[in-house]
Amino acid sequence: PQLAAYRDYLLSEQHLQSTLSLKECIANPDLALNRGILEPMAILKRNGKIETNNCVILIDALCEAEYHRPDHGDTITTFLVKHMCHFPSWLKVVATIRTQLQEVTKQLPYTRISLDNITTNENLQKDMLDYINFRLQNSPSIQSNITLSTAIKLESGNVTQHKFSQHLLNLSQGSFLFAKLTLDLLERGHLVAKSSGYKVLPVTLAQIYLLHFNLRFPTVRSFEKVTHVLSVCLSALYPLTLLEIYYSVNSLLVDRFLPWTEFLQRFKLLSGFLVKRL
Repeated sequence: PQLAAYRDYLLSEQHLQSTLSLKECIANPDLALNRGILEPMAILKRNGKIETNNCVILIDALCEAEYHRPDHGDTITTFLVKHMCHFPSWLKVVATIRTQLQEVTKQLPYTRISLDNITTNENLQKDMLDYINFRLQNSPSIQSNITLSTAIKLESGNVTQHKFSQHLLNLSQGSFLFAKLTLDLLERGHLVAKSSGYKVLPVTLAQIYLLHFNLRFPTVRSFEKVTHVLSVCLSALYPLTLLEIYYSVNSLLVDRFLPWTEFLQRFKLLSGFLVKRL
């Protein structure tokens, strides 16, 4: 890891760990950023402990914060605008936002790259094709599930893979998530696309997630077991602990109390859909 020195520094400075605790980040985010991240990293860089020329902070989906604007204080975007002058030149920020909401970032002095122009940007197409072909070449399972065979002849593997990769490239429209989830389904055997038109493949992310849920919860009764857990997690504005989810789920159950062991069993049904914080 490039920032092992920063990790070691935090472990040796107890007061910085307190500054970066979730409680303090919520109470005083300005202090947490400056004293907990920017100042220590500047010290380490100055002392030669961080040797890399550039470091990157990735902030995904700035637009999500706009849906939950606070009554007072900053959104992530306005927070970045306020502190950009304190960032050293070697510490870069890469942020993403949906095209239709890019207006909220107009104050950020960042270089802008659009990932929407999939038909005109050769680099976007090349990146996507490289990813798809890498997955194809390294997964016999995917190769088997897309190989078109007939009674007359067995189509060449290279021809099949080329046709499939071009088809998935067009379907994905630049979305690596769509391509990844589709290839995952093929690799696990949940999808078998042996027809020449690949009509069995999903065409939207919504269809992919619906397929995942139908595979995991084939009946209404099986889905009802996790409905309250999903409702709590999706409505929360920040990641909840397992205990917080448990108490919140029970607050929805008026007529009965859900035992802890039964709650854990239901929570495990959502493995892969929910990411548990360590």
